[in-house]
Amino acid sequence: MGTEGTSLRERKSAKLKLLILSIAKTMLRQQNFQDIHVTDLCERAGISKVTFFRYFPQKEDILLYFMRVWAFELSIEMQKHEIKGLKAVKFIFDRYGDLCENYHSVILHLIKYHAISPLVLKPISIKKAEKQLLFPKLEGVDQMEVLAFDKLLEKYMLEAIFQTEITKSSDVTDLVSMLLTTTYGSILVAKMKQTPVKATLKKNITAVLETF
Repeated sequence: MGTEGTSLRERKSAKLKLLILSIAKTMLRQQNFQDIHVTDLCERAGISKVTFFRYFPQKEDILLYFMRVWAFELSIEMQKHEIKGLKAVKFIFDRYGDLCENYHSVILHLIKYHAISPLVLKPISIKKAEKQLLFPKLEGVDQMEVLAFDKLLEKYMLEAIFQTEITKSSDVTDLVSMLLTTTYGSILVAKMKQTPVKATLKKNITAVLETF
């Protein structure tokens, strides 16, 4: 189970891609992203720079992949425990707060990366073989939807509206934009004031959700 429909080459590529991510996550718990060099990542993974850049054209693309995998794993967890609607939205932000605390430089650098990039950054995709490696025992995982952070919020906010948990008359895209604005603003303010980011984020997101 878990390898149907994927070639040996696809599985090898998936393993290498996830290995690079795993090494990066280990390093990110100990140092800031800007202090991590591609040479160090390649040395630990036992690959060349040419191979690295084949998967991640820029070092920052690891962060986009990091968030994509995080959102996918979170989505699977919520499906498993049948967490839906507004409860799911609150669950997402609770886990996002953990992410900010455990990998603080990832989120801060992503904000900077999005701010200075002249293009709209597209997340690196999670392919079928990667899904199977992440969840080898989960039936049909290769067919499961991969949503970015904002789209994940949009999905469950829409669900909350359908369940009449949210009564504010507004487009779901606008509501999610308010939540994202609050999210990134909270992270930066917490950094500037040196306050706990998870607590700051939770307080502000709760206040916004109460207006819905």
